[in-house]
Amino acid sequence: MYRTEEAIAKIITRPESAFHPTTYLMIQEAFPDLHGKRICVPSSGDNHAVFAFHLMGAKVTSCDISERQLENSANIAHKHGWDIEFICDDTMKLDKIDSGKYDFVYTSNGVHVWINNLNAI
Repeated sequence: MYRTEEAIAKIITRPESAFHPTTYLMIQEAFPDLHGKRICVPSSGDNHAVFAFHLMGAKVTSCDISERQLENSANIAHKHGWDIEFICDDTMKLDKIDSGKYDFVYTSNGVHVWINNLNAI
């Protein structure tokens, strides 16, 4: 249900709809213009935030431990001609991610509930 044509069309039409309104306001305050910004999204899940950030002009890296999630999302990105990097990696390790490469790292509220050591991530 997260990858239906309707769900993706909504993100294409209104990228901000991928975020809670309060979260979106915080992102806007920190980064009024996302064009050219490098954003990493660990535990990217359905990749709605990844798609939204890309549509708002950012260069986005999607990381998830699920190869299947990444494959499905990469197929959507390819279908729409979106240049998004997809990396299969454990969020608690992020061994395949270069440190200091990103302007912004974003995770959703759903990710925070299972991270046992926020400082380690």
